[in-house]
Amino acid sequence: MAQTRLSVTIFFMKHRAWVAFSGFLWFAIGVSLLYKGLHFIAQAAFEPNSLSARMQGMFGSPQQASTVLIAAGLIIGYMKAKFVLSKTVRRVVARIASLPLPIRFKDVYSPSYWILILAMVGIGLTFRFLPIPLDLRGAVDVAIGSALVNGAMLYFRAARGLQVQSS
Repeated sequence: MAQTRLSVTIFFMKHRAWVAFSGFLWFAIGVSLLYKGLHFIAQAAFEPNSLSARMQGMFGSPQQASTVLIAAGLIIGYMKAKFVLSKTVRRVVARIASLPLPIRFKDVYSPSYWILILAMVGIGLTFRFLPIPLDLRGAVDVAIGSALVNGAMLYFRAARGLQVQSS
């Protein structure tokens, strides 16, 4: 009697699905950071010692200064996505496209990618303990969140344009 092997591949997906999954991951984290950053900025607009309150003289009110912080965060995030994260997206998409089927989760991202993710999480956690004004923390979160959302769009475009590999 021949013994059969049961092989279960967790998270088995094809190339296009892994690229889209990466985009959804970045999108979800980006939206979360955007929400958190906007909340921080809105909360700080009513605090007397906030950066927005100190910028009141230049912009008329703390709320207008907060709007400038949000706009600056969005612009910085766009630039980061365009010039930095686009290279990461291209590298990850090329890696995924080169993998033979079946693609397993542990094969999708390189160790350097995981180190980058851990470093970003570590920096984010460090911000909690530093005496940084709440609205400045919010502007940083808005910048990173908008960069990740823009980077997610690059993943989605790459997934749509990815040639389906048969194997």
